[in-house]
Amino acid sequence: MSQALPGIKNLRRPSGRAGIPQAAYTPWSLHSPMIEYLDPFFYIVGEAVVVVVVLVLIFSFMGALIILYSFKTGRFFYARIMLIALSLLESVIKAILWLGRADDTLVDDFSILLRNYINHRKFCETSNGDRYIFMPQCLRSVDCPAKLGPEGIACVNCGRCQMGQAKEYAESLGYKFFIVPGSSFIKRIIKKYRPKAIVGVGCQMEIKEGLMMCHSKDIPAIGVMLTKAGCVATTLDWDQFYEVISE
Repeated sequence: MSQALPGIKNLRRPSGRAGIPQAAYTPWSLHSPMIEYLDPFFYIVGEAVVVVVVLVLIFSFMGALIILYSFKTGRFFYARIMLIALSLLESVIKAILWLGRADDTLVDDFSILLRNYINHRKFCETSNGDRYIFMPQCLRSVDCPAKLGPEGIACVNCGRCQMGQAKEYAESLGYKFFIVPGSSFIKRIIKKYRPKAIVGVGCQMEIKEGLMMCHSKDIPAIGVMLTKAGCVATTLDWDQFYEVISE
């Protein structure tokens, strides 16, 4: 049916763009000099990643062993270096402890002990009058009659809990004593009075975050963890608390 138009020969579609042969048009051929250059580059990158992963696992495993050893003996080696390594490898160390069926919260406990150990000397160099104590409101009695004020709970020393006795003793040593419902109160009080040292009481996570905050403000702080955490009716090793503030 179809006929070629007069004077026009049958044309074939060009194999490449603008008549350029396909082989010549392809920008990334297998024999391209760029490909030959990138192949060893990616190989080196791959090797480097494998080496880094292996080193992270080795150091994390060593860190887990050091944590277990330190908890057993109470000894710390190169505390500041250990703290930096722990901050960088915390998640991996927790995973290793979890795989070994050990309690991974030991990492957070160790972090607190390590920061207390590092801060202890500088803390002891401050005078009692420049030290502030922050207590959690959950330590007070559920029947506590004290009211919340601009700087926390105003203890009336009613005798329903040990908070009043602790406040009286701490203030006799020269400490400033605060019962606070949250970290926002602590930040506001620190900003207002600029304490030289701090003793903080709280649950594990509160103490860990509080010590990190104090480190960022260059304030030596000692954390004392609750023996029973929760929102109400928590407990504290009061002997440990009195030992800390008596130094």
